[in-house]
Amino acid sequence: MTAFIDTMVFMIVMMMAISVTVTYNQADRGPDIGPDDVLRDIGGIEVRISDLTGIEDDSLVYLSDLMALSLTQETDVDDYLKSILDTVFGVNRYHLSFKYGDLSGSIGAEYDYYTSQDSRTIPVSIGGSIDVMLSIL
Repeated sequence: MTAFIDTMVFMIVMMMAISVTVTYNQADRGPDIGPDDVLRDIGGIEVRISDLTGIEDDSLVYLSDLMALSLTQETDVDDYLKSILDTVFGVNRYHLSFKYGDLSGSIGAEYDYYTSQDSRTIPVSIGGSIDVMLSIL
């Protein structure tokens, strides 16, 4: 009889330990970030011009302005966006496409299926707007 009670107590303790471990691991993951969150943030990120271009100017501009500039000039904007998206979604688990006027560009791998996607039109300070679409696996 005592062996049965010992077994039951052991099982209860193990179940409690497992449930605490599972709960703790879920809390470590943090909130789920979707493409809508990232696109909303891209419209508000300010960077120094000299950090992502060859222009010797420390003025702050919006990342969306430099995304439009990257379609006509050589910049490090693609690498900067790639490092952000790789950190948030994983390496090549996304596809970011953007269009400014007749010019367009993209970052990431193209797949036939995505679990989530969002698009946003972000104003550009030199005029017009840039259409951005982010799809994630």
